[in-house]
Amino acid sequence: MSEIVTVNKKKRVGSFLIGLLVLALAVTGAVSIGKFAIDKFYSGEEEVIDYSGYAEFLTWVVGVDPDSFSDITKADKNALLNIAICSLLTDDVKTGDYNVTEKGLVVPAEDVAGYYLKMFGPDVEIVHSSVTGYGYEFTYDAGEDTYTVPLTGVTPPFTVRIESVEKTGGLAILRVGYVGTSNIEVAPDGTIAATQPDKYADITLKETETGYNLISVMAVTVGEYQ
Repeated sequence: MSEIVTVNKKKRVGSFLIGLLVLALAVTGAVSIGKFAIDKFYSGEEEVIDYSGYAEFLTWVVGVDPDSFSDITKADKNALLNIAICSLLTDDVKTGDYNVTEKGLVVPAEDVAGYYLKMFGPDVEIVHSSVTGYGYEFTYDAGEDTYTVPLTGVTPPFTVRIESVEKTGGLAILRVGYVGTSNIEVAPDGTIAATQPDKYADITLKETETGYNLISVMAVTVGEYQ
């Protein structure tokens, strides 16, 4: 069991997460990347369909970029764990009272499990373990039943651009563009250029009383983008 060294004083970390983990990039990338990213415009029409709820949910699904799966029970469990932890870290209500130690932010595994269930539903069981992402690692301590989040940058390789949504039988099938965060260009006035996605996927969500459950992520092959 690894030793947890607690900082002398418990710290609130709402704004701390945004600064040190660079999660702001993921959130703003999905929610304020510009009208082309989260709103769908139809030519010649004034009506705008707000996709921000979908985009917020998909922030770290796209950010983690798991391999394709046709059913959530067939998904890589470590990738789902990564998505759940990263999504939890954007929740200031939960993370605001977490402890900061010399090793990083201490996240209760119970809270991770709650987010896992909320996002993926009861059909896929969580398996707690350490998670390695793009330049970061979340270390699981089985003895303490906690995760330690490093005080370093966590920058996703992609952010969300929703192309279309088709609803049927309580399901929403989304055509989602994966916009490379390294290619996003922000103008001096804060606007973001209409960068084209690097790739696309069809992502199916099930609507629930509290939001959505992820059902499948299927890569779209070349020639099927339109």
